[in-house]
Amino acid sequence: MQPAASNPTAIELAAIDRGAGDAVLLVHGGAIHSGPAWARSIAPLVEAGYRVIAVDRRGHGRSPDGDAAFVSVCLQAEDLAATLSLREVGAAHVAGVSYGALVALELAIRHPERVLSVTLVEPTIFSWLKGDPDYEPWLRRFTELEALGAAGAPHQEWLRDWLSLMDPAMAAAMAPGAPSWPLVERALARRGTDELVSAYRPDDDLLAALVLPTMIVNGADSEPPLREVGELLAERLPGARHVEIPGAGHQLHVQRPELFNQVLLAFLAESANLG
Repeated sequence: MQPAASNPTAIELAAIDRGAGDAVLLVHGGAIHSGPAWARSIAPLVEAGYRVIAVDRRGHGRSPDGDAAFVSVCLQAEDLAATLSLREVGAAHVAGVSYGALVALELAIRHPERVLSVTLVEPTIFSWLKGDPDYEPWLRRFTELEALGAAGAPHQEWLRDWLSLMDPAMAAAMAPGAPSWPLVERALARRGTDELVSAYRPDDDLLAALVLPTMIVNGADSEPPLREVGELLAERLPGARHVEIPGAGHQLHVQRPELFNQVLLAFLAESANLG
C-alpha cells in the first residue's frame, strides 16, 4: 500500500503552449510526455483557433518531481489547476488519455468552474471492474504486474506483459531499443511514487453531480476491459457522450489522428455553442 503524503503542494507543470483563443489543456498518459503524446493533435487544434497547453505531468518530460513522497491523482489534478492559474487561464477545455484521463476527470470533479468541457480518452478506472467475473482474471493479472513494477522489479519481469493487457501494439512500441524507450525509462522511475492505476476510484457522489459537456472516447479495437470502463463512465456521468474510433486501440489518438482530431474538434465546437 502506498503511503499518504502530508500537506502535498501543487506545482506548476512544464507545457507546450501554442496558439490563441479558448484554451485546450492536454494531459498525457503514463509513459510518454506531452510532446510525443500529442504531436499529431497540437497543430490541428492551434490551426482551428485554440490555445493549446500540453502539460508534462510531474516527474515527466520537463516538469519537476515536486517534493511529495506519494503523488495521488488528486494532487496531479491540483497541479493542472495551479498551471492554469499561473498561465492566467480561468477555464479550459480538458482532454486526457489513459492515466491522464484520470487526472483530467479529477480536475473536472474538483474544479468544475475551471473546465469548459472534458474529453476522456481510454480512461483506466479499473477499480470499477473489481468483483465482475468477466474481468476479474484480467484485473488480477493487471494488478499483480503493476505491483511488481511499483516494488521496483526489473522491467523485463512485468512491463511488456502489463502493457500488453491494454494494447499489444503499444507494448511492442515501448520495448527496449524502440525510439520511445528513453522516454519510457524516465516514466519507470515514477513507479511506487504515483498512485497506482488499479487503486484510483473517483468519488461517486462528486461524479454524479458533475454537469459538464463530456466525451468518452475508446478505440473500437481496444481490449474489452477498457471499453467496459468507457461504457460505465458514460452511464455514470450525466449527459456524457461515448464515441468509438474504428480501427484503433488504446493509442487511438496516435493510430487514427485525423479521425480523432475531427471528433475532438467537433465536440469542442459543440461545447462552445452550449456555453
